Amino acid sequence: MPATTAEYFEPLADALASAGVRHSPSELHGVICGLLSTGVGSQDAELLGVLAAHSEMTGQWPAPASGALLAVRDLAREAYSGEDMELALLLPDDDEELGTRVAALAQWCEGFLVGFGTGSAGTRDADLAPGLQEALSDIAAISQVGLPEEGSNEEEAMFEQVAEHCRMAAMMVFTELALTHRAASAPKGKPPVQH
Repeated sequence: MPATTAEYFEPLADALASAGVRHSPSELHGVICGLLSTGVGSQDAELLGVLAAHSEMTGQWPAPASGALLAVRDLAREAYSGEDMELALLLPDDDEELGTRVAALAQWCEGFLVGFGTGSAGTRDADLAPGLQEALSDIAAISQVGLPEEGSNEEEAMFEQVAEHCRMAAMMVFTELALTHRAASAPKGKPPVQH
């Protein structure tokens, strides 16, 4: 069983292709991360149902695809809740052409916004903290990024910076919402008495 997110890209791509799904592994991982950031997607059936609806898939996920999707969900969930902020975006290997990786990053961002929107349905933008709005705006901007002309060292370095910014924005969205949710659900005790 692969131990890191990157090792799931090709097996998941193959499983999705054999299931007739045209969406990229990056996009579906983005949907998963967006859902998890809102507190949705921990239940297997719920997650697979949302992904099936997003992929316009009819019927059940084949076992290889559902197993890989749940495995990358579990990795993302562990990364979100871990101390070291090790969320890894599911992108093609660094050996792939830069244009392919840039397109996958844009698809991941698009998926994240879909997952976030699904998980936070009914929430108005105005209800979100300014930092959260900014992170989502950055992710939306990255989802519209153009493909590079050539794979120069400068463009490669820029891609790494943009991918890292995207990863940190996703972590910030999760952290902000998790803290807000925890504060809202904390038991309201009596304030301490001053003597």
